[in-house]
Amino acid sequence: MNILFWDIDGTLVRTDKAGLYAFIQATVDLFGSKPNFDRITTAGMTDCHIGSEIISGITGIKPQEKELAALLRHYEELLPAHLAARQGYSIEPVREILTDLDTNPEFVSLLLTGNTVAGATAKLTRYNLIQFFDFATSAFGDSCHDRSGVAAEALSLLQKKFPADPGNKIFVIGDTPNDIRCGKEIGAKTIAVATGPFSAEELQAHSPWWVVERLPAPPEFIARLSEA
Repeated sequence: MNILFWDIDGTLVRTDKAGLYAFIQATVDLFGSKPNFDRITTAGMTDCHIGSEIISGITGIKPQEKELAALLRHYEELLPAHLAARQGYSIEPVREILTDLDTNPEFVSLLLTGNTVAGATAKLTRYNLIQFFDFATSAFGDSCHDRSGVAAEALSLLQKKFPADPGNKIFVIGDTPNDIRCGKEIGAKTIAVATGPFSAEELQAHSPWWVVERLPAPPEFIARLSEA
């Protein structure tokens, strides 16, 4: 069995910064002030981390759990409208790859993402990719501030559904150094794709198993994974 954990933003889709605009509106609505994204790193981070940084930047103190939860829930409420208003798209040839994997019993596509469940649902629904993923065995950034926590949850869920088998191969596919790091932490082979904010050279510096400018056509992609 080949287990593929996919990142979303910059790997599967580009949302034209719809998530940032949703966070901005949510912050203004709840705190009366705009977040300063010049001081907040978002690429490869979890929504929980981003929300915490937004509130800390405005209030000067670590947010209470209820404050963070309120910001994330309002962000999730606003996100679908912002996705609809922006010129986002699914990154080629992701749809073709996922379609081929979906009909191959040797492959399972899951999510390992910093998005919350609702955020991931909104984005993948908008770009008609949601049907390819098993959300019950996927891991999200609702409560984990660090990508490592999401990866640990992903591995735990995976082991419950697919008992340890030495023949199983796990891959983590993403567009940031954090995707590479967290994939290595759970013993996965990491595939770094330069369709996000980092170049192939920048990603290669973190020693992924495979780095590409963009994912290849399905036959080449599947053949490469089958050889791992």
